[in-house]
Amino acid sequence: MPQFLSQQDWLYGLFLFTAVVVFGHGIHYTVFRLLRKHQPETQQRGLGIQKYLAWPARGVLLFIGLRIILPLVPKVPPQLLDRVEQIVECLLVLFIGWLAIGGVYVFQAFTLSRFDTTVTDNLRARRVHTQMQFFRRVLIAIVVVLDAGALLWSLHDPQLWKYGTGLLASAGLASLVLAAAAKSSASNLIAGMQIALTEPIRIDDVVVVQGEWGRIEEITST
Repeated sequence: MPQFLSQQDWLYGLFLFTAVVVFGHGIHYTVFRLLRKHQPETQQRGLGIQKYLAWPARGVLLFIGLRIILPLVPKVPPQLLDRVEQIVECLLVLFIGWLAIGGVYVFQAFTLSRFDTTVTDNLRARRVHTQMQFFRRVLIAIVVVLDAGALLWSLHDPQLWKYGTGLLASAGLASLVLAAAAKSSASNLIAGMQIALTEPIRIDDVVVVQGEWGRIEEITST
């Protein structure tokens, strides 16, 4: 045990950590219990609320609580406190990104649950299913980019930014290759968007290619 922390300080810190875990678990339990109360269990399974949101929500509550109590722990050296806060902030950003991606999946499931493709007149339903598959990937890509940016901003070491700047400055030739690859990727992305919006084909359409027929199961962004 380090000399700068007495046994009483360690016990107080352990008490704060336990309080955060209990309090966060209580909020998590209450929120998801209310969700279960207002929605049938079959609908919850269909939306994937428990599957996509439970674990990331638990992590977000835990690390928010830890970020609040860390300055309250007595006699912690500022350098150590800064490192621990940085780790907590990075994990919080990652869990928030995970929660946002889970929210995208739940939003997709909620939207598609209102459009049944098994009915006879399912043209509108297949249109929505086609578009939602594409927009889900776009939204997840946006969330990942924003989360990566927030993760970099949560780092407290300015030296990392210097390394990143030097790496970008020395990437002259490599940037040309990346630009060519990005052009191809952008073309594919625009093509996927055109298919989703103009609907030359839709999910569950029957197509014939070289004498063989099949149904469209998925339309990706590439």
